[in-house]
Amino acid sequence: MWRLLGKSFHIWPTWLIKFVTFIHTKLIKFNHTKIGTLILGGNILLLETKGRQTRKIRKVPLTYAEIDNGFLVAASYGGRDKTPNWFYNLENSNTFVTVDKDRLKVRHEIVQDNELEYFWNKLIDIYPTFNIYKQRTSRKIPLVKLLKV
Repeated sequence: MWRLLGKSFHIWPTWLIKFVTFIHTKLIKFNHTKIGTLILGGNILLLETKGRQTRKIRKVPLTYAEIDNGFLVAASYGGRDKTPNWFYNLENSNTFVTVDKDRLKVRHEIVQDNELEYFWNKLIDIYPTFNIYKQRTSRKIPLVKLLKV
């Protein structure tokens, strides 16, 4: 359904996704994560990592589900066949999230195969579009627990 000539087909081109993410990140800076809730209708956090190659601070807005002692996010990249860079940047020990006005240090855990269905259902309950993202790609979309330190 979401493939054209063997390649992923996406309504939004990658450059537009990056532009919207940039604008969204700037808006969050001024009104915390409220704008994400208004635009996307889900819970939005701002993930802050350090780039693996550039060593620059990178911030990306992500939809999340609340879990015990933290947050659950998907490295979906809108269902693209490429895993987003922020996922690889998590290896840095200095990872933070901003939720509402609170900036919290977190550590990450990748959701294991035996827990995937349970946690996917939690995310789909919050933001049903994740189901479309799963259908758009042939890759296994990693789910990540961001746990408060």
